[in-house]
Amino acid sequence: MLKIVVACGSGIATSETVVGTVKSFLEDHSVKGVEVEATDFKQLASVLPNYDIYVWLAKPTPEIHDICKKEGIPEVNGVDILTGSKGDKTYLELVNAMMSLKSKA
Repeated sequence: MLKIVVACGSGIATSETVVGTVKSFLEDHSVKGVEVEATDFKQLASVLPNYDIYVWLAKPTPEIHDICKKEGIPEVNGVDILTGSKGDKTYLELVNAMMSLKSKA
């Protein structure tokens, strides 16, 4: 099962909104086997290695970039998912990350 984490400052409002949006997208496209959860940015460094994909709402710090690089965790811009400003292209980065991880499995 792929695990996606969405992080914002508090892990409540914005990240939970994106979690719901991503879950709806996955359901609408009959994607199974993906878990999507929210966390706050303060806890992110400690929980990030438990996930396969990181969806960010605040620019990742160098520490977070390093963890992602070390663990092979793709970083996806969640602001575009939140705003929907890029339409269907909004999810392309997320889908590409999922496909690349599934092909490695």
